[in-house]
Amino acid sequence: MSISGNNCTKLVVKNVMRGSTPPDYKQKCFDLCRDYLGGVWLKLTVDDVIVKRLGGGLTNQLYYCALNDGHISSDNKVSQEVTVRLYQEKHFKDTNDGYERLSDVIIALIMSEKKLGPKIYGLFESGQIMAYYKHKCFRKDDHKNAQIVTQVAKTLAQIHAMDVAVRKTGNSFMDNLDNFLDESKSLFDIKSLINESNCQTLSDHELTEELSWLKKSVAAVDSPVTFTHIDFRGNNIMITENDGIVVCDFEYSCYDCRGYDFGSVFSEWGKEFGHYDHIYYPEDNEIKPFVESYIEESTKIFGKEFTRDERNSLKHLMKEVKIFSLVGLMFYVLFTLKMNQSFIPGIPFDKKIVMQRTEYYYKNYYNLKEKILKEKLITI
Repeated sequence: MSISGNNCTKLVVKNVMRGSTPPDYKQKCFDLCRDYLGGVWLKLTVDDVIVKRLGGGLTNQLYYCALNDGHISSDNKVSQEVTVRLYQEKHFKDTNDGYERLSDVIIALIMSEKKLGPKIYGLFESGQIMAYYKHKCFRKDDHKNAQIVTQVAKTLAQIHAMDVAVRKTGNSFMDNLDNFLDESKSLFDIKSLINESNCQTLSDHELTEELSWLKKSVAAVDSPVTFTHIDFRGNNIMITENDGIVVCDFEYSCYDCRGYDFGSVFSEWGKEFGHYDHIYYPEDNEIKPFVESYIEESTKIFGKEFTRDERNSLKHLMKEVKIFSLVGLMFYVLFTLKMNQSFIPGIPFDKKIVMQRTEYYYKNYYNLKEKILKEKLITI
């Protein structure tokens, strides 16, 4: 859905897109728009529309579809520019449901109706048709904008308050981190790669042991299980021109610890997108306004019952944000370690670049961990 956040950065390979672009992509997208949008689209041919593939898309293929200037209609009942999303293989597979994308369909419709996610115009077996939004992604400069931070925090509170008709048990994001590490070990000798690349942090702190400590720390925090986005990062938080904050890419959403969403957004707080070599984590005075707005909106939704739970106190939520930010950073460590090997077919594995990124993410992780231990937020 988002295109503003797909410019070339140090984080991803330039212009990498998931799967090859089908030769008949324009006709395919046009046919889908005719079938699901109707109206003026039925009066046109494929030559009367613009179809272009959007950059990025490591999990889906995204296409922008719109009427040519000469065919724009005064009929506002039918959208004249949309995004067509064609599913690709997920990074995290849900093996508990017979149809892996079933929950995506349910969630997409509910978030569309609640105006928390993109408006849905069509759902089909291999994808979705959604509204196209002129927007920018939630980035470093926006982290300093009190009004935008408040809007994002309140939007997250509304997402966590949702009652969604998907499975409420059996979800564990931490299991995916285990799988990432296991898959990396099966692809190459990590220890040899660390030594060869002179990665001091990775050498000093063994990943398997660290992941074990992190899982115990997450369990000790006792973060409430809510409906959770899981990938609540700047790329997926759209600041639109006309529709406020719109959150996209709910495909990994499930019932799990709400802290994962805090960790996703704050693990990249104060950093430019892709600046993995910037060692930084926000101070309490930067985190507090977000948390206070989250509490305010949650209290508005649930009433004083929300504040009676000690886990919803400012003190606990500040702790939750920091512990789960470690999870967000560990995700970057493990994702980067294996992304070129298995997520992007055809892209060669440049061990120097990949290990440099992995090392810096791990440095960021340990920078935060040392702060957490100094503050005695974790005693295990």
